[in-house]
Amino acid sequence: MKQALLYPLLLLSINIFSQNALAELKFEEAETAFNNGDYELTIQKAGEFENTLGGITDKSLYLRLVSQSKLFNAADFYTSEKQFTLYNSLAENIAKYLKATENNGLDDKFKEVYAIGENLKKLNLPKDKTIWKKEQQRIEKEELDRQNAKLEQLELAKKTFEEFTIDDLPFGQTIEEFQKQHPDILPENYKMSKTKWAAGTEQDLIYACHSKSIGFESKENFLLPYNSSTGAPIYDTSIHLLLVKNGRIAGFQKTIFYCNSKGQGSLTYPEAVSQTDKYVEEFKAKFQSYGNKAADVIPYYGSQNQWSWIIPDIKSVHLYSDCYMDEKNPKRWKSSLTLRVFKN
Repeated sequence: MKQALLYPLLLLSINIFSQNALAELKFEEAETAFNNGDYELTIQKAGEFENTLGGITDKSLYLRLVSQSKLFNAADFYTSEKQFTLYNSLAENIAKYLKATENNGLDDKFKEVYAIGENLKKLNLPKDKTIWKKEQQRIEKEELDRQNAKLEQLELAKKTFEEFTIDDLPFGQTIEEFQKQHPDILPENYKMSKTKWAAGTEQDLIYACHSKSIGFESKENFLLPYNSSTGAPIYDTSIHLLLVKNGRIAGFQKTIFYCNSKGQGSLTYPEAVSQTDKYVEEFKAKFQSYGNKAADVIPYYGSQNQWSWIIPDIKSVHLYSDCYMDEKNPKRWKSSLTLRVFKN
């Protein structure tokens, strides 16, 4: 009879022992996941520990709520229902932990959980699902309106870019047609030079046309025009270069400003350099292009002393800057900015 009674008691003792051992193993797994920064797994293992043990402990609750605080992202609160649920669960677990351990004395874990709770309160986020949903819808509408406004701006920028030229001059005329209308820009006695900007068939060739009275310091790029007779820089801002493709006008070039230390222009050197930045920003605003080639309707390419807005096979707008100061004599300097528009 005694043996019959002892047997079930022995089984019960063995079961409790094995259950505690398994629970401790689950908790070790939760701690390992936490130390490895895997907070999703930490919460999972903490849950397995509590299920095995048959209840919640302060140590499992601590791992759970700290992991939740690591996973919570206030920036996504209104865009993710998962974050809304996480926020409410975290707030509830903080309250549970502080209540359960308030008589255990002030330790580091209590201070940490209290600080997490105070930071959560400062966010002042709604716990009510109806209020949360209403605010989420408002934010979504606001974002949609912002995106639509941006699309309208981009479409307007694209239209502005496609119509952009220099001094309202039209593209597509023959050289003869252009000469008749603008003999002051391109006289009958002009120079036509083949550029190195395109190679291949005759249709790919681009020619630079300009008055023979004009030379260029940068002969390959046709920049920095000067009077070929006197050698003096050309200060005015009239068009000094035409680009021709297939016998028709495909581009224009002009100097936006030219200043130097000899008194041409009223700007100082720092002011002249600053003027370059001003023009660049104005063009960025005009074309709504900010350097994100993947997203911009008009991709922007900035490099040293050159800024370009390009829609391949359609049109390109370029700004070229030449700012120079003599290292030996800082009083000798020059600064210029050239605009070139080319329509393919």
